[in-house]
Amino acid sequence: MAESWRVSKLEVVVRYQDDIPVIEARGECDLVTCLKLKETAMHLISAGQNKIIFDLRDTTYIDSSGFRVLLESRNKVVQRGGNIALVSLAAPAERVFNLLRLDELLIRTDSVEQGIEKLKSIQPTEC
Repeated sequence: MAESWRVSKLEVVVRYQDDIPVIEARGECDLVTCLKLKETAMHLISAGQNKIIFDLRDTTYIDSSGFRVLLESRNKVVQRGGNIALVSLAAPAERVFNLLRLDELLIRTDSVEQGIEKLKSIQPTEC
């Protein structure tokens, strides 16, 4: 079952693949719209999910507040022995991602299937 919300210019949809939640974000993720992304991630984490995929293929813009949501989510699931994976980024967001050196903290993949594979292969001590 998928849930969908429409907030400003960002649509957030949650679906499950191989029992791992996939948060799809479509549109622009900024200071206002990132609140739905954060609410969605925190709801999943408080429900016990410790492995989450953020599918950002259709995210056309993400600012520091959006990256903060990703880092906060990562920190919370790592405390529980899990991690998050990011699927793709648009070119402008990719540049910011690299400048912030987030590649050292966040798992990056080109597809949801690769993200699932990476998350399933991580042992709790590696997080």
